[in-house]
Amino acid sequence: MTEQKETFRSVWTYLNRTPHTLGYVDVKGVQTRYFESGNPQNPTLVLLHGTAGSLENFCANYEELSKKYHVLSLDLLGCGYTDKPEFDYQIPDYANHVLAFLDVLNINKASLIGVSLGSWIGSWIAVNHENRVESVIAMAPAGIVVDAEEEKQFGADVRKRRSAAAAEPSWETVTTAMGRLMLNQDDLIDDLVAVRLAIYQQETMKSAMSRLLAFTSGEGLIQRDEWARMHPPVLVIASVDAKNMFLDNAYLISELVPRAELAEMAGCDHWPQFEQPAQFHALALEFLERQVTRTQAEQYGSPGTLTV
Repeated sequence: MTEQKETFRSVWTYLNRTPHTLGYVDVKGVQTRYFESGNPQNPTLVLLHGTAGSLENFCANYEELSKKYHVLSLDLLGCGYTDKPEFDYQIPDYANHVLAFLDVLNINKASLIGVSLGSWIGSWIAVNHENRVESVIAMAPAGIVVDAEEEKQFGADVRKRRSAAAAEPSWETVTTAMGRLMLNQDDLIDDLVAVRLAIYQQETMKSAMSRLLAFTSGEGLIQRDEWARMHPPVLVIASVDAKNMFLDNAYLISELVPRAELAEMAGCDHWPQFEQPAQFHALALEFLERQVTRTQAEQYGSPGTLTV
């Protein structure tokens, strides 16, 4: 029992040393919950969570990333405690909401770090609005099809588990919906389940779930020739112990994107940023530092210094 108490983890134990703002902004009529930490004078990182998730998905990362970067995250359109407008959300809708959010905060350009759906949104923005993107880090990358049948089955499974959790939110249904995020089920800590349960218990979530899952029908896929034209540099994280379509996606994307780098991570599944935060931070920060140095060299002719 003593050991369990000493190793206790919660959203707050990850955040309690990190100065931050948790608030709402109006994004074209959509009240949007967001998180902000770090020096606004530093390069901006935008963290994009996965399907029907929330900004708490990155609780283990804010402290480390905000030491050198201006860090923003948001509950995506219809997700978390952000408003849930009544139409089916496709990838361009999610992406346009992110871009409008950045406009509200006067952020012209940022690096995007996404998990699953978030990686798809970040990549879609990089393809279609490359002037807004410094770089992309993609975990459990989506938006590409290696095996059409596996993709179809996965979409059906996601719709089933998330719809069941929203229709009858309970500890059991939410745990089932989140269970495949972690390689080690001990990493699905109670606080993550409790946060997701409270979100799913919102009355508006019952009707919203089908709308925010509409993208799983397969619309908005990034075609292979589009991946091949992606200009911003991309770090693709491959969770090598999770033998699933996302691992296949990671390898294919790293082959298609001209400026892609592949990093293999062990001991994690869908959420490498949470299961292996130290390993993720080392990879991500080294990649981002090189992009900042490159950008500064392009602008000023020599590397500059980050403001911390």
